[in-house]
Amino acid sequence: MKRLRRMWPLVTALLLLALAAVFAILAVDARAWQSTLRRDDVSFTRLHSQPGLWRSPAILPGDPAEHIVGLGSALAYRRGLQAFWFAQFGGARPSSGSVTETRVTTENDLQAVADSANTAAERSRAANLLGVMVITTPSADSATQLQTLARAESYFQQAVETDPANYAARANLELVLRLQRPAKTRFGADAKTGIGTGGSHGAGTLGGGY
Repeated sequence: MKRLRRMWPLVTALLLLALAAVFAILAVDARAWQSTLRRDDVSFTRLHSQPGLWRSPAILPGDPAEHIVGLGSALAYRRGLQAFWFAQFGGARPSSGSVTETRVTTENDLQAVADSANTAAERSRAANLLGVMVITTPSADSATQLQTLARAESYFQQAVETDPANYAARANLELVLRLQRPAKTRFGADAKTGIGTGGSHGAGTLGGGY
């Protein structure tokens, strides 16, 4: 017992040193995430299909820095945005077996961001992308076209209400409302070209999305 008491200060000192080392590594991981986001955001603007973007640079197991800094929704939005480009331009995600699976998975990913992202900007942009995906889906007949317009309108309306500063969503909503007027009975490719994704080219900031 006396020997244990004599060793206790040494054990305490070692534990404190270990804890200090963990916090130091945690700080390194947080800075590494900042660099990774900046670098990969730039890479994405240059090549949307580039693989391996926004992977964890963390040293600590489990990457606690990601959770402490609150990067979950920012990363989900970025990955959803890249998946959007795969789905829209006919490419299959590496994790999916087909373009159809890519589209379904992408819609699910973006819906999750639109429902629960940390910032209004991320939720709004995700809803806008969902609206774009809906309205650019080929429609078989007039009834389906009307349903498509109504569904796209709801997404664009959600995007605008979530973030009134989302100009792309406001413009898309206005276009869809015009297409729904009685005089606008045709819904062709010329109308679809007016739809904008918004926010897909700028560099992001830590925790902020595009």
